[in-house]
Amino acid sequence: MKEIKKYLNKKFNDNDVIILACSGGPDSMFLFHVLKSINKKIKIVCAHVNHNIRKESNEEYKYVEDLCNKNKIIFEGYVIKDRITNNFEDTARKIRYKFFNNLFDKYNAKYILTAHHNDDLIETVLMRISRGSNLSGYIGIKKEDGRYLRVLLDISKEEIITYLDDNKIKYFIDYTNTDASYTRNRFRHNIVSKLKEENPNIKNKIIQFSKELKMYDDFVNLYIKNHRFIKDNILDLKKVLKEDILVIKKCIELIIKEIQKNNQLDVSNNNINDIIDMLFSKRSNIKINLNNNFIAKKSYDKFMIIKEIKRKSVLKIFNDYYEDEMWIIKKNLTSESNSNFEILLLEKEINLPLYIRGMKKGDVMEIKNLGHKKVKDIFIDSKTDIDERKSYPIVVDSQNNILWIPGIKKSKYAKDKEEKYDIILFSERKKNN
Repeated sequence: MKEIKKYLNKKFNDNDVIILACSGGPDSMFLFHVLKSINKKIKIVCAHVNHNIRKESNEEYKYVEDLCNKNKIIFEGYVIKDRITNNFEDTARKIRYKFFNNLFDKYNAKYILTAHHNDDLIETVLMRISRGSNLSGYIGIKKEDGRYLRVLLDISKEEIITYLDDNKIKYFIDYTNTDASYTRNRFRHNIVSKLKEENPNIKNKIIQFSKELKMYDDFVNLYIKNHRFIKDNILDLKKVLKEDILVIKKCIELIIKEIQKNNQLDVSNNNINDIIDMLFSKRSNIKINLNNNFIAKKSYDKFMIIKEIKRKSVLKIFNDYYEDEMWIIKKNLTSESNSNFEILLLEKEINLPLYIRGMKKGDVMEIKNLGHKKVKDIFIDSKTDIDERKSYPIVVDSQNNILWIPGIKKSKYAKDKEEKYDIILFSERKKNN
């Protein structure tokens, strides 16, 4: 108890907002009282989920709500109204964590605290060994994992119960924790007990196993961070393909994990192996379909996992301003740069109005001092993503002369700043695109 409080007092500052996941069971009630007793003046938001599968659930909901009101703590409750018919454990967990994450954003919180203890850690490690996982997964439960903080991993269930009983703190027991139809319960009551017969010290051995794996995992994560293989959740293939396969695989896992913070994305080991094969392929543009409309995509020297977007070719009159999901093109009064993101034109040399359209088959641009070149080849030379090309905004005049491919190439109609011009167009590619 003292060590936990000491850790939390160092971790938190006055006025920090903390989301506490509180079921009313012994573990979360223990953590509730720990948080109340620390020195820092934090703001606690108590998050309770009623799974609505036991008649006692409503009583527990009401008790936690009243306890919060009595202690002037914000209470946020969520009732699962629709009956969960498939894979209850996994589905209920996803619902809970979505609720917690929403509260984290709502209150601009610093952490979400859950009351996992070392018995939970042991069960999780064994379950993941049984079904298969990756290096990070075999660790089990991490004490600090992004916005989630699990401060009870160094104490056992037995220690928690003893403290609550000694201090006469009320808690509820969920009878479904003995139901053998749930995977975790079978491991808790059958597998762990058998392992204890083989080695009475098995719990400490598994905890040490988890800590060893975490050291290796932390080392690889730091190596990836220091070498900047990933930027904006996009993998730099020029850099990373020189590395060991362990580093490449870990980079893919980190990209997936970042997406999973806000999206439903399940990626199998076979998917990972297919992605690795794709990265080493000589083909410049490849994609693999994942679930929930996500695709794993190699585009020249970049790898990313994104939602697949069906892009449509555009044709619009340019009225001084154009915007789509990727680009902003506007008319300016003054010149801002001499890059391919800006073009200077002379009205009498072109045919107004201007249009913005997508690429067409056979498109050719006449480039100053370089002659004619196919737009398709310009896109290839600039390593423009193959899925972007059809919808990439191209500026043409009313006679369909291609004037400008923003950010990539200017035509023979482009003027230098020393020449005469009366039209200034500026383009900006939106961030994360």
